Amino acid sequence: MNRIETFPVILALLLLFVSACQTSNHGSENDQIVVNVNTDSPGITIPDGAIGLSYETKQLLPDTNGNHYFSPDNAALLKMFETLGVKNLRIGGNSVDAASIGIPNEEDIHSFFQFAKAANVKVIYSVRLQNGEPQSAKRIAKIIYENYKELLESFAIGNEPRYYEDYELYVSKWTPIRDAIVEVYPDAVFCGPDQNPDAERLRLLVSDFGYPKGKLVQAAQHNYPFGCSYTNFRERDVTKLIPFDAEQARATMLKDSAYTIYQDILDGMKEAVNGTPVTFRMTETNSFWYSGLKGASDSYASALWSLDYLHWWTSHGAAGLNFHTGDITGGEITLPCQYASFVSAESGYLARPLAYGMKLFSQGAIGQSLAVDVNAYSASNVVAYATIDQEKNVYVTIINKEFQDATDREICIQLDVIIQSEVRKITLNAINNDISAEASEVFLGDAQILSDGTWNGKWEVLPDSDVKDKQITLSIAPSSAVVLKAKIN
Repeated sequence: MNRIETFPVILALLLLFVSACQTSNHGSENDQIVVNVNTDSPGITIPDGAIGLSYETKQLLPDTNGNHYFSPDNAALLKMFETLGVKNLRIGGNSVDAASIGIPNEEDIHSFFQFAKAANVKVIYSVRLQNGEPQSAKRIAKIIYENYKELLESFAIGNEPRYYEDYELYVSKWTPIRDAIVEVYPDAVFCGPDQNPDAERLRLLVSDFGYPKGKLVQAAQHNYPFGCSYTNFRERDVTKLIPFDAEQARATMLKDSAYTIYQDILDGMKEAVNGTPVTFRMTETNSFWYSGLKGASDSYASALWSLDYLHWWTSHGAAGLNFHTGDITGGEITLPCQYASFVSAESGYLARPLAYGMKLFSQGAIGQSLAVDVNAYSASNVVAYATIDQEKNVYVTIINKEFQDATDREICIQLDVIIQSEVRKITLNAINNDISAEASEVFLGDAQILSDGTWNGKWEVLPDSDVKDKQITLSIAPSSAVVLKAKIN
């Protein structure tokens, strides 16, 4: 949200918005939240690859029956990618550096990239760093260069290389592998360091290897903003792990304090790439690390969180986010994946609540970002984002993260130009507005994402009485989100 700091300007704007929005058909003006959208100066273009997924490298290996998860014949998985708007696919995770897990062979790589081609996604492909050796990376790069060059966005070397605490030692391992890849793939480019936020290492890597001299085109970090899923994460016996309280975790996911965490990381990333052509991306992220927290990462709260998380980062310049996913995640130690976007089911895949947030983002994050100002007469946890496309369609996303003893919120959206056509909306909600709801209780456009990957949600037209000149009024339930689409001149 953009905030105006000068008090007289705030007062003048509030008086203007009150005057403009008093005609609301919903509730009293004292309860009304005013969302002012400035269409005059569009900002950052939302990247085509904003929505990404991240998988463990071991997901490329065949199962016990010799079948590949990533196969061009996996129609349900292809449809799920299409429905969610996934355009970027990162392969890595802890398993890329786990000595006990095999490195994908040529057949595995072909099957994966043939899937990627059918899914129309760009790939970030990680090769082993810890105990890795250049010839292995060179073999993989040669296969990709000769067959799938158009699908590769970049190579990554290693995963969360905190085991190389000394930067010079890390670089001494990283550089020969990069050089081996470039030997067979001359125009290969790279991202990194692919670790939990470390502003200093990121700055050094961009300084030493930033494009064009070192072929590093993207500063890549990982983040799980709400910490670990377990109180005793150092316990090696997973049956003895003690999870954090899920109810408290759900509340934490929806608090404004999350933005402070994001901002600290953003500041470090922007400092590293400032003045360079290097972009920045979260190549592995989700809510709670260690495969997620049951009852929180897989709850409806994750839908509202992921929608907000995607909007916040892309509106601040990130190239995109890759939500780590899969049925099981981890390297040497693995656990069922609670934060998954979707998991394997009997006849396809079960979309978890997080997927619904991704889907709604794809419906409303189109074109360029617009400046938005939210003014509430009373305390609230309502956020808004807006974009505008080339056809002058304005999309306004409103997320109501209030949930405890909360009631419907009355919203007045004030544009600075006349609305030229009917206004349509699509709503994300759960049964009883319950943030603990499971996937079976979550709906987008009054529909669910089915196991074959299809979704038949519907937009609805707002009544004419709720649209007047430059103004849209509506009521939004607690723990829900809505995208509105309006045409302007």
